[in-house]
Amino acid sequence: MQPTPEARPGRSSLWAGLAVLALLTALTVYLQIRNNAFGAELGDDEASHYISGLLVRDYLLSGFPQSPIAYLTNYHAHYPLIGIGHWPPAYYLLEGVWMVVFPPTIQAAIWLSTAFTVATGAAIYLFAVRKLQLSPILAAGAAALFVITPLVQSGSSTIMLDVPVAFLTICAAYAYAEYLESESPWASAAFGLLAVAAILTKGNGALLALTPPLAVLATGRWDLLRRWSFWLPAVIVVVLAGPWYLVTYGQVAAGFRYAWGLTYSWVATVENAKILVHDVAWPVLLLAVVGVVAAIRGRAGPRRTAALMLIVLTASVWIFQTIVPAAIQDRYLAPLIPPVVLLAALGGDVLASRWSARARAGASALVAAVLLVAALPAALAMEPRPTLGIRRMASLVWAEKPPANPVVLISAKARLEAAAIAELAQVDPHRPSLFAVRGSRLLGGGGYNRTDYVPKFATAGEVAGQIEQMRVPLVLYQDDPGGWRHVAQVEQVREAARPSWRLLGRAGTAASPISLYALPDGLGAPADFDAWVAMTRPRQLQ
Repeated sequence: MQPTPEARPGRSSLWAGLAVLALLTALTVYLQIRNNAFGAELGDDEASHYISGLLVRDYLLSGFPQSPIAYLTNYHAHYPLIGIGHWPPAYYLLEGVWMVVFPPTIQAAIWLSTAFTVATGAAIYLFAVRKLQLSPILAAGAAALFVITPLVQSGSSTIMLDVPVAFLTICAAYAYAEYLESESPWASAAFGLLAVAAILTKGNGALLALTPPLAVLATGRWDLLRRWSFWLPAVIVVVLAGPWYLVTYGQVAAGFRYAWGLTYSWVATVENAKILVHDVAWPVLLLAVVGVVAAIRGRAGPRRTAALMLIVLTASVWIFQTIVPAAIQDRYLAPLIPPVVLLAALGGDVLASRWSARARAGASALVAAVLLVAALPAALAMEPRPTLGIRRMASLVWAEKPPANPVVLISAKARLEAAAIAELAQVDPHRPSLFAVRGSRLLGGGGYNRTDYVPKFATAGEVAGQIEQMRVPLVLYQDDPGGWRHVAQVEQVREAARPSWRLLGRAGTAASPISLYALPDGLGAPADFDAWVAMTRPRQLQ
């Protein structure tokens, strides 16, 4: 595992780094455009992340008119997708500031995803060049491989928290590799602060709690246990992140899709393995295994320490995701991709080192090309995100809403319900001034997860009574065959009330149209603002 002459630190110039940064940016943006990132509407979690950042942005610019809790309660009553509490606040604080500097649009929020993807690729490049002492071309190949991975493409094309966690965890691994070499308290503190940032971005950032003990085990540095600097990150995390989770754990656990236990761990192990093989491809994984072997058998030194840290980070992610029963989804493995591609690049360097010194640069380029080509089939199989048609309907809602009764009931599929709230909030000139009412909340009930849903009313007549009682003036409707029962009930109400429900406009597709209706009784009545706030405020504050 000795570095080759062309891979020594300092040989990758500033211009080479800037060129790699430009390449990563161009590649990320190209894939976003290809995946329709800027034209598609948002899904459930994405819409929540956007609304939560918008809340922070508007609160900052409003001059702090009331306490944060009171402002959040009122904001959520209008746009009931605030994720703060279920998710930690760090990303939303950054997103809010981002939308102070840039426009408060969905597209601007997606540009923040662009920045995190590029930043993670840049961190991979720097780790490869500075810590693993790889050639710039292999380092650039590893960074590009990260960007084109399907689950990273998905994260780049949406407003999600998984790529930011991947960025923070690979940076934390870099800091801890530095600590293992220097035993500097500053490096230990840097790791602790990065762990806090990851944990306060998303709960699975807690995987970094496994890193120090696994690092000691992997390196045999038992002497570190006697040093106060080893325990410093734990103190930093407990003090800065502990109170948040002490207060909100109940909300976080409510979103778990599975129960704790060996059954979940077995299922998660099998399914996560399938996800990894699909997203990264066998040749990349085989080279990563070569990198693991090289790290274990390598000569002691900074390069081996850094390689062992990549193994430690990989193990930390895997163990966490197979124990904590939050969910089994490909995006949860985003923090696994940086160490895996770096280990694959290291394995490629081991193979390239068998060539003559003159041919080594060409061998490194060949290995980088093989890694990228192996990942291309899955990368190019990504389907563009669908355009639902709700963006135009959101503008129509604003054109038709009664000034004294700014309410629209959204009775639609779950994806469109969330997307509509985000689109309506985006175009609100005086946020929050519109009540975007979730049909699943007004006419349904249950827990956090969609599988907990139950209809609130037994008959369409009872639904009609609730709509009349709340003086609903506008209904945004999309059929949901076999889905939420209240959607079918609303359609029965509309059929019975013809022709009093006036069609204002229609969008979407022929197979799944989206319609906006005006209800005569609600159009002429003032809204009961107190009743809406009481009904749609966050459940945990009720």
